[in-house]
Amino acid sequence: MRKVKPPSMQRSRSQIATAYAPHSLFTFEGGRGACIALPSSANRTIELPFVTMRTIGEQVQEYFSAWADRAQRGNNLAHPVPPELAVDRRVLVDGVVRVRTGEFTFQIPDVASYLPFPLSFVCGRCGLHRASRSVDTLGRDAERFRNACPTGAASCADDWEQLDVVLTHWSGEVEAITPAYRYWASERQEVRELDRCANCDEDRFYLRRPPGPLAGWHFECVNCRMPRQLLQRDRPTLRALGPMLDAGTATIAEINMEPVSYRASAAYYVHGDRLLVFKDDQHLGLLADAHVSALERLISARYGYPPAALSDAEKERLLRAAGRGAEWGNHIQLVAILRTLEAQNVGEEMLGAQRKAIADKEAEWAATVFSAHAQAAPGISSACRGRGDYVRKHDPLRMAVEHLTLEEEKLRGGQMSDGKEVSVDVTILDPFLKPDGFGEADLQRQAAASRARLRLLGIEEMRLIRDVRICEYSFAYTRTSSMPTVQRDKSGSAELPVRLRLFEKVEVADTALNPILCSVQSNEGFYVRLDEALVRNWLAANQVLLPPADPQVRLGGQLIEDFENLERDPDTRFSRFLDEYRREGALTRRAYPFVYTLLHTLAHHLIGTCSAMSGLDLGSFGEHLFVPDLAFLIYRRGTTMDLGNLSSMWRDRGDADVGNQVLEHMLNPSSLRCGSESVCNRRGGACPDCILIPENACITRNELLSRSVLVGRGRPRWDAPAPDLIGYLELAAGRR
Repeated sequence: MRKVKPPSMQRSRSQIATAYAPHSLFTFEGGRGACIALPSSANRTIELPFVTMRTIGEQVQEYFSAWADRAQRGNNLAHPVPPELAVDRRVLVDGVVRVRTGEFTFQIPDVASYLPFPLSFVCGRCGLHRASRSVDTLGRDAERFRNACPTGAASCADDWEQLDVVLTHWSGEVEAITPAYRYWASERQEVRELDRCANCDEDRFYLRRPPGPLAGWHFECVNCRMPRQLLQRDRPTLRALGPMLDAGTATIAEINMEPVSYRASAAYYVHGDRLLVFKDDQHLGLLADAHVSALERLISARYGYPPAALSDAEKERLLRAAGRGAEWGNHIQLVAILRTLEAQNVGEEMLGAQRKAIADKEAEWAATVFSAHAQAAPGISSACRGRGDYVRKHDPLRMAVEHLTLEEEKLRGGQMSDGKEVSVDVTILDPFLKPDGFGEADLQRQAAASRARLRLLGIEEMRLIRDVRICEYSFAYTRTSSMPTVQRDKSGSAELPVRLRLFEKVEVADTALNPILCSVQSNEGFYVRLDEALVRNWLAANQVLLPPADPQVRLGGQLIEDFENLERDPDTRFSRFLDEYRREGALTRRAYPFVYTLLHTLAHHLIGTCSAMSGLDLGSFGEHLFVPDLAFLIYRRGTTMDLGNLSSMWRDRGDADVGNQVLEHMLNPSSLRCGSESVCNRRGGACPDCILIPENACITRNELLSRSVLVGRGRPRWDAPAPDLIGYLELAAGRR
């Protein structure tokens, strides 16, 4: 029998990668025809830079590992959680997560295949339930539905309605509603199914759908009218936990499926991530394990750590190994001559020339022979060598390297193909950002007013970037919850594992591969860097201590060291889902979480302002933080052109008196008030009424946020009992 080839449809790329991603449930316009989306071999392979593909592979591995760790904790369960109930079997090797990048194909989400689902129907007149086992036989099965009519085929209304409710489970399974149910046969240690009435052995049932919750739905035997509960047990979970049911350590509540409308969000959650796309791998390549020493030197130099001095013996050894041993002998003679001249009180002019010759030679050695052997500061070295345990999106060393690459590619010059500058300082506008009708005097007033407001915001630098390249991708899905665990009333306080599942494989050149749906976008964004001296003052004013360092060391270096110390404590580390920072009043004040929260909250404040000023939805923005450099990037997401782009917003909101209305709005006290002000302040200063944005737009799913870091009047939720914070904007407004 020929297998039905799934039809396909076109939607926007963002829709194909999210709302219509593989295994999602949807209906066509008008609400008729429920379907399930499938991965498609028709999607083209996307050409990505090697560094981007490598990073995606690393992020997927990390995502599955973190998910498995969290889902397998089994809090308040009486049994261990099998790994296959936490993550897809295809990423497990001997019970350990091992994602193989070679088994993925990177696709452009242009089309989605689909099939009708669920294949479960009910008679519009009498409520008789009928089902088909596959799309291949649906046509023939539907023709025979009338034969099962209790009143006879001749008088059947033949009015069949596709059911819009399915059965789902946190294992990721989804099934059509059916009167059959599974059970665990203890004597055979296997899963069995009962599909007939236990009273009269009838196999036909009515589906009764009284008004109200789905819990009231039930089946009724056509023959004896005995009711049957709408109940099904998840097959893979029943198979895994069946022996534990016998032992009394597992419960039926862990195994039962739930009825849910296929329109409900709980039926499907797509999982993915996003990352910045860069052209050059020069600095990003240092994040590989083989280049730890080079990374140490880069970070140490970038954040002002003095290079560790080499002993004379080490210098001589390195010079001789480089074939330059004679230079060391000459150096020793020059130093001896200098000491003799100093003892003879020779004129300063001659001594200066001698010292310069020695210093020039040492500088040349440091830049060449010794450059690969200088030692990093202990805190930086520990961070660079221990970062294998860091979550990538929270890794401050990765942020530092990405920021350096962003500086070189976007922030410090360069033009686009249309002649526009890649990035523009918002106080020095180019012709494309100047407001219409402004003369030179107006532009000078505007620039001065913008600088004044940036200073009041504590911002050292703000730039519009016209070419922010972002790769958004999706690779897996869950059902019933978007988090690694879920709780249900019938299971008490137990945390049940939600299974993270890969998309099903597609055929690519006769090879079956798991698709990763990727979309590369080039959009506009705002880059913001805070005033380092003011951030230091803000930390000191709130009694937040920094790791000790030499005076010339930049704040970013101390933050990296503080992050390394946080990571060694399970109560303060930055895990994938930031569970440690959801506990109320649990953590003492440390520099890195506070600076992270400051940057993150200000980024959300700017996103909210841009949304209000441009007409773009909050969910159409994205963000990226560079904590060691006290900077962040917010950008517009999406692949469609519209009138609400950020450059036109900035131009249209230009004002000679206030600089720009975007900055003026950010300074307006009312913009940082909440409709639930007092309650919100007591609960951490972050809620949907003020600073939160849609989770798909936020880098942390709205964790590590608090208006208190900007305006005071409270403290973050996780901050241990302490005085209310002094806001960053309060300090910025009070400085001279």
